[in-house]
Amino acid sequence: MELQRIAHALDADFICGPDDWEKISIESVVASDLMSDVLMSDRDDLLLITSLSTEQSIRSAGIVGSEVVVIANNKTVTEGMVELAGDQGIALFCTRYPKYEACVRLGRIMEP
Repeated sequence: MELQRIAHALDADFICGPDDWEKISIESVVASDLMSDVLMSDRDDLLLITSLSTEQSIRSAGIVGSEVVVIANNKTVTEGMVELAGDQGIALFCTRYPKYEACVRLGRIMEP
C-alpha cells in the first residue's frame, strides 16, 4: 500500500522524508513504544507507529529497515529526530490518534 494513502487515513502531518515519500510501499505495521520489541521485527516494507518521541525510535526504525515512523498521540517531534530521520532517509509523520486508533484505521484500509 502506498504511504500517501496511509498518511491520509491517519490524518498524519508530514514532518520530513525523502522527496518521493508518497510512493513508499508499506506491507507491515509494528506498533510499540518498546524499541526492544521493534528490534525483533524481521518484516519488509515496515511502518513503525510509536508514541516514543525520541531519537531512539528513529534509530530503531533504521536498524530494522523501516522507511517510515509515525509518532502517535500528537507528541512533539524533536529537532534531533528530524535530523536523524533525514540522515537515514526515513519518512517521519505525526498523528493525533493514539496508537490503538491508528492501528484500527490502518487495519481497515489494509484488509484485502
